[in-house]
Amino acid sequence: MGESYRKPPVVAIEDLGLKLGGLRGDPVEELARYGARLVLSSYIEAEVREHLGAGRYERSEERRGSRNGRRSRGVSCALGKVEVDFPKVRGTSEPFRSQVLEAWQRTSGSVASTLSSLYVEGLSTRDYERALQPVWQGAGLSRSTVSRANQEIKEGFRTWRRRRLDQDDVAYLFLDGHYEGVRFGTKEKEAILVAHGILKDGSRALLGVYLGCRESTDSWLLVLRDLVGRGLKMPLLVVSDGSPGLIRAIKETWPTVARQRCVVHRIRNVLARVPKKGHKQIQKALNAIFYAASLEEALAAAKAFAAKWQDVYPEAVKLVGVNLTDCLTFFRFPPRHWKRIRTSNSLERCFLEVRRRTRVIGRFPNEQAALSLIWTVLDHNSQKWRGMVMDETHRKMVEDAVASIKTDPIVVTGFEELIAA
Repeated sequence: MGESYRKPPVVAIEDLGLKLGGLRGDPVEELARYGARLVLSSYIEAEVREHLGAGRYERSEERRGSRNGRRSRGVSCALGKVEVDFPKVRGTSEPFRSQVLEAWQRTSGSVASTLSSLYVEGLSTRDYERALQPVWQGAGLSRSTVSRANQEIKEGFRTWRRRRLDQDDVAYLFLDGHYEGVRFGTKEKEAILVAHGILKDGSRALLGVYLGCRESTDSWLLVLRDLVGRGLKMPLLVVSDGSPGLIRAIKETWPTVARQRCVVHRIRNVLARVPKKGHKQIQKALNAIFYAASLEEALAAAKAFAAKWQDVYPEAVKLVGVNLTDCLTFFRFPPRHWKRIRTSNSLERCFLEVRRRTRVIGRFPNEQAALSLIWTVLDHNSQKWRGMVMDETHRKMVEDAVASIKTDPIVVTGFEELIAA
């Protein structure tokens, strides 16, 4: 036995007011709840004794008041509902406040956190009640309990959105939008604008969640100005889709930053200009460009694409050539990073989780509720995010890539006539 071991005291069940065979239901649960009630009541009694300066029936010159009976309080905790005898106190200069059980508290902190987690996982209030009813012995969920659980989410979001970003040295910044029905009384969806990044140490971080009516320049400028205002330094590369408002906001905020446009969005947009019968061929030709083994092979595949298809699908070919250099920027960076930085869709799975959760709700009552829940789902999922290899060698390769983009920009040929037309 170690020196820290203490043999638990043995108490006769008669002293506890129990008798053998007198338990109903699950005996382990019943005894656990009884023990919790006994210990909790004893602790609160000790707090009252310290507050009054004397024990029950004790005469003392230090006594600062007196007991005035007791009342029963039900508290929902991990063991279920526990009834506690809570003493009443009178005649003291200051009211008695328990450090264990706050005034009007009906739910333990761990239960409130669990409710918040269940809410994030997609359970409605009715789902809580059905799942927890056997454990809580009919305690149910009051509106105030659910409200406090949701308030915990909102307070967490308010704290998170104000935190400083000075220490988040971002290598790759990803900007993406997701549309949700935010307000009652309207069918219109609004943009949830998300910023996340891969830091120079290889870790991945959620940086900001915002509401924008649409993905306009003004909406994205508010996002970027908030990030900069909280201390975010210019990243080495910004990865985004081709939203004109977003592109303008990036250029206005960081005119010299390297940009990578999402190749997945570009492929989708090109295929939208091609008849369905031609999708397979065009998809294969586009993959030869954006998933080539090197920049040289990609440029050769792009030139061949223009020559072969410009007379058949001129609009599709024209779109491929527009700002194609921004779609090929990733080739200058470490090959080990290509898969992660050539698309802005790295949050696609997270947004699927958001949609799964928001389908339960329908429309949010207000933007605070929408942002709080969406942030919580994203933050919850971020615990499973994979980082990126970013040792000293790779950091040097990234810095060299940024320098080469400025001194030796990528040049694309083969699309000049179509783009000029």
